[in-house]
Amino acid sequence: MREHFRFYRHRWFKVWIAMAALSAALIAMTEAVGNRAVMPAAFFYGAAAGPVGLLVAIHDRTRIGASVPGLTLMGMFLFGGGVALLLGGYFDALLIPDKHGPSILQVGWIEESAKCVPLLLVALTGRYLTKAAGVALGLSCATGFAIMESMSYAWKSVDDTGAVNAGMVLFMRGLATPFSHLVWTGLICAVAFGVWQARGRIVITFSVVGAFAMAAVLHSLNDGLLTLDIPGPARLLFLVVAAESYWLFHRATRDLTPAPVLEPAPSRA
Repeated sequence: MREHFRFYRHRWFKVWIAMAALSAALIAMTEAVGNRAVMPAAFFYGAAAGPVGLLVAIHDRTRIGASVPGLTLMGMFLFGGGVALLLGGYFDALLIPDKHGPSILQVGWIEESAKCVPLLLVALTGRYLTKAAGVALGLSCATGFAIMESMSYAWKSVDDTGAVNAGMVLFMRGLATPFSHLVWTGLICAVAFGVWQARGRIVITFSVVGAFAMAAVLHSLNDGLLTLDIPGPARLLFLVVAAESYWLFHRATRDLTPAPVLEPAPSRA
């Protein structure tokens, strides 16, 4: 318990605070001298702070980053996240004309499906069918999606209310996205790739469908609580959704924690 209270010593916290501080400094410099050329960098660091911090924390707990080549993870981050955003953005606009109406409850099913497309394409090659590799790829794809989505919200906010408010949007989304996009997709991958590793092939089972449905429902509940016209205190239920989302992901990935390395016993002369 004492170690949990010393979170400031962990690498994930240092990464998160450094990236958030750099984003804030870039925004402050923009406001001070009017140099808007650095705004994309400010938005990137702000949008990436939370997701990258969570990635560091998960890797330190599970070492899954070593299960897939770095270039493959980078490709999934850049292109998997981009393809997911392309598909999600298209079908969101097509199927959800009113972002503040009940149709917003469809968004979880749309965006989780979009994020699964590049992951399924990679899985069909048969090269990365282990649970550790699947979770690493899923988190990379979700990170790319979440960062680019957060940057789009920041650009909209800077046009409406200015750079400082855009920075606040990024800060709040940096706190939220690690417990939303990343863990929802991570949960699906933990269950699906766990089944596929055991079976040695891609197969759709009740557990895989159930994990996808759970992630989609949590995603839709989160968006509905934040956008629908509901009483103010009820909106705080999104914190319950975030906590439940992370708990399910953590539970699904407990077996990925590497066994401790035992020190050899000292030899007796």
